[in-house]
Amino acid sequence: MSNFGILTLATPGDYRKAIGLALSLRVSNPEVQIAVACSPRTAALVSPYFDIVVDENPKLKGFEHKVHLDEYTPFDTTFFFDSDILIFRPLQDMVDSWGDQPYMACGIYTSDGFSSFGQDRTQVLKKIGRDRLVTIDGAGHALFRTPECSEIFTLAREITAGYKEYGGDARYADEDVMNIAMTILDYKPTPHGDFFSRHLSAKKGTIDMDASQGKCRFDAVVYNRMQEPHIMHFACNEAPFEHYRQLKLLFDKFGVDTSGLLKIAIGDFYTNEINWPLRKFVKRLIGREK
Repeated sequence: MSNFGILTLATPGDYRKAIGLALSLRVSNPEVQIAVACSPRTAALVSPYFDIVVDENPKLKGFEHKVHLDEYTPFDTTFFFDSDILIFRPLQDMVDSWGDQPYMACGIYTSDGFSSFGQDRTQVLKKIGRDRLVTIDGAGHALFRTPECSEIFTLAREITAGYKEYGGDARYADEDVMNIAMTILDYKPTPHGDFFSRHLSAKKGTIDMDASQGKCRFDAVVYNRMQEPHIMHFACNEAPFEHYRQLKLLFDKFGVDTSGLLKIAIGDFYTNEINWPLRKFVKRLIGREK
């Protein structure tokens, strides 16, 4: 088992994004090994761009794979990233500075409200007997160490198996599960700092980004200063055409076929800007008529 490496997941629907993540790492972290967990069908599409390909568990679906990352990783110390993330800076300093907690991710604490997947956090806190909940919503990343991380992943799988006891009718999401597991085990969330960003982190018109050069800087909304993040997470199909532009820069740099990239961007735009808002509107309309 190697010392430190990167792990991601890939599916037939997002494998081009996973390739983009891998290429951004070739620019910013060229000495770090990269692994991907996927099906044999997807492996044939992504294997040229990764050092290690791991067979995913065919019995798992969707977010469930993320509570099995400890079983997928070939590394002692692993940085996991969602496939819709791009990396701009070396990661070793984060590994060195985040401490030795077995599982870490950027987040905050909350004490009420609902998750984006509908989990009632007040009810969760009552069930587990705590007054605040670790919240790593939308993190898209985790730093964990084996075998020490086995405790939190085992607990996360137990929560997953009985998820209705915690989430009720809420949709299942790994981040909601890991929030609960981290809280029960008294694992602290890591401050976002300059490590994490999303496209909406930047003031409009201030982003200077080129993943093929390992460059990303912008005037941050929250900090009111220039930020140069390690990563940018294009979560929830966010900024699909900017994500497309960055993927195309990377694919062109490494001589990778760019066909299909624009189709993905258009599909993400439709989902985010048309389909989801329309579904919310219809749901509200039906609710008013009852």
